[in-house]
Amino acid sequence: MAGAALQGIKVVDFSQWLPGQYCGMVLADYGADVIKVEGVTGDPNRNFAPRLAPGMSSWNLALNRNKRGITVNLKTEEGKEILKRLLKEADVFLEGFRPGYLQSKGLGYEDVTQVNPRLIYCSITGFGQDSKYKQQPAHDLNIIGLSGMCFLNDCGKVAISEVQVSAIGSALNAAAAISMALLARERTGKGQRIDVSLYNTALSMQIVSLSSIMGCRVTGDTPFGRCAHYYDVYATKDGKYVSVGTIEPKFWQKFCDMIGLPELKDRQHDFAHEEEITQIISEKLKTKTRDEWVALAENGSFCITPVNSPDEVLESDMTAASGMLETRTEDVGTVTYLHSAMKMSDTPGNIRFRAPYAGEHNREVLCTLGYTEEEIAAFKAKGIV
Repeated sequence: MAGAALQGIKVVDFSQWLPGQYCGMVLADYGADVIKVEGVTGDPNRNFAPRLAPGMSSWNLALNRNKRGITVNLKTEEGKEILKRLLKEADVFLEGFRPGYLQSKGLGYEDVTQVNPRLIYCSITGFGQDSKYKQQPAHDLNIIGLSGMCFLNDCGKVAISEVQVSAIGSALNAAAAISMALLARERTGKGQRIDVSLYNTALSMQIVSLSSIMGCRVTGDTPFGRCAHYYDVYATKDGKYVSVGTIEPKFWQKFCDMIGLPELKDRQHDFAHEEEITQIISEKLKTKTRDEWVALAENGSFCITPVNSPDEVLESDMTAASGMLETRTEDVGTVTYLHSAMKMSDTPGNIRFRAPYAGEHNREVLCTLGYTEEEIAAFKAKGIV
């Protein structure tokens, strides 16, 4: 693809779940030739609802666009040899298995880099390759609970996000690390091992709150909560919500005037009476609907914005103006995609083709690896691909 940032980079994406698949999607969007490897029965998420066609869920379509797909049975020697051949000519290997699994198949970092020392080998797991907890299973919800990310006791409740924060964060960390490793390889000629864990990602994303807590342990100060009266979400008359993000004093001043409480202007940092001030604001904001308050806030000109539902987000002018949505007619039906978020002036990303069915490109890829038509037919008959 002309003008693509990662044109000429070959990625083997052997990941079954969100972190690795999202990372591979980003690399593919920006021009990498990403070959998605699955077991012969396909990834579990192929049959998640909603499905537009058998083995083609919305999840799969979203995360695996721009990728070619092959199936390989690693329980067979022939299957392991296929993957080794593929990795011998690859630039990046992306995997999300528990530590030790690929090593048991002769496909660990040390094994593969003996035949391809330029390979960048990226593993995304729950707790990393060396942690004492490395064999413990965990998905995003477990990680955000373990890391303290959803323990919002100062807001009075535990929060569960619809966004898989540590999973998506790990995917983006992996994409960034892969890009840096590719750049380093230009200087050294060598690949390297990348170890990304969801737990470490979740900790790193809390840099402000955790650093504040650690600092307060030294100074003896009381840590600020994640919510404050000037930085919180409030219910309105119609049962909807507004976000009040008035950290900057000038915005706090305008907010107090807008809601008719000018006496609070000098109390922005009166944390000794936090509950009292929050209650006063809460009662005031329940006197008008969400949209009435938003209109008074001049469409967010001083950080008073609506808390939108996902349906409202998809229909909003702001989303339309973002350029993030693209609707295409595929052979499985009408699909609306969310673009990758990074906009690059000279090497933009785009969506070139839909996600593959399981094994859709077996013949194409195996032929490029030197296998004959007879060998490929035999592989299929034996359940190797």
